[in-house]
Amino acid sequence: MYPTPMAPNKTRTRERSRKSSGRRLDRRTRAARAQGREARDELLTAALEVFARRGYREAGVDEIAAEAGYSKGALYWQFSGKEDLLMALLEERVDTPLRERIALLASAPPERDMSLEAARQFARQIEGEREAMLLERESWSLAIRDPDLRTRYAERQRELRDSLGAAMEARARHLGTPALGIPADDVARIVMSIIGGLTVDELIEPGSVRPELLGEALAVVYAGLVARAQGRGS
Repeated sequence: MYPTPMAPNKTRTRERSRKSSGRRLDRRTRAARAQGREARDELLTAALEVFARRGYREAGVDEIAAEAGYSKGALYWQFSGKEDLLMALLEERVDTPLRERIALLASAPPERDMSLEAARQFARQIEGEREAMLLERESWSLAIRDPDLRTRYAERQRELRDSLGAAMEARARHLGTPALGIPADDVARIVMSIIGGLTVDELIEPGSVRPELLGEALAVVYAGLVARAQGRGS
């Protein structure tokens, strides 16, 4: 059972007090608020920060709950445990933005330079989404040794490759270029590997990867595939 939430007027008083004092509100006395979307997002943000700071293996649910200002019971109201937090973060903070970019690739008009768009998105990740980038790469390393995580990671990657492959085929049709000559899934795997490799380099040596490099690499890969397909057709 969870305690009854504070009455709205008391909540507003607490919020005003928090803002005036500059101290973060301790929400652990309001565990029932964890049923709301706001609390879920706050717990996910706290988990992302703790995972980035301590690593997934060393992070604990107690620390994550405390970071967010909730009780451990409030955390378990929303998530079954640490692995559930990890998968929710990957879905909402990593995969969802990627799917939005894939959808843009599939629908963008022919005159829009998507290599430049890829460079802009990568720069945005480097500047403001470093923790999410770190979590995605850590999930890769965890999946290598953990059979359960490996299965879930492989499923995620397969779904993303399918979406990216379909988007690249749609882009080729929009541009009027010939079929690329190799399976779209293989092209998607190449692209995702390039992105993953550049991400690792940037995480290990911040500032070492020019954001434009991703767009340039993808443009080279695409131009090579088109040239290869045209050569076969001649």
